[in-house]
Amino acid sequence: MHAFARTLALAAAFAPALAAPSVAFAAEPACLTKKEATALIAYALPQAINGTTRRCAASLPANSFLRREGAQLAARYAGQKNRYWPQARPAFMKTLGTQGDGAAKMIAGLPDETVRQMADAFVEGFVAQRIALKSCNKLDLAIDLLSPLPPENTAGLIALTLDVAGAADPKLGKVTLCRD
Repeated sequence: MHAFARTLALAAAFAPALAAPSVAFAAEPACLTKKEATALIAYALPQAINGTTRRCAASLPANSFLRREGAQLAARYAGQKNRYWPQARPAFMKTLGTQGDGAAKMIAGLPDETVRQMADAFVEGFVAQRIALKSCNKLDLAIDLLSPLPPENTAGLIALTLDVAGAADPKLGKVTLCRD
């Protein structure tokens, strides 16, 4: 999972795989289709942007994109989150492991809104904790360059990056993109 999250963070600090902080990830890598990965990423973009902004704010100049525009970009992307959740939820559950496992089974049984809140809180916190401060300038530039795109294009580009990276290293932590 760490390589997956790191790849996403470095691609644009958008959307590491989702899970609750105390939940163990699947022992075997989860396989997400490109469509599932894109939906999960698109859903998580606002929290990933907020987490990146929070982590990097102190190390970026006042005129940086994230400090000037990060909150507005996250809000713009958040306006479309409901549209992505129906496809993102099954992908999120895949990242947790077999639904028969204790933690995954417990989360699967929770009300949908609770699962969404858990996913949102985790993404923002996970991104904020995992970003190396020395990467903030590059992430600021990447997010600035991607900011004109709608969330589905940004998510699609990140999923494509994962696919290309997967050709070199098919296993990205605990999440892989399924092979066609």
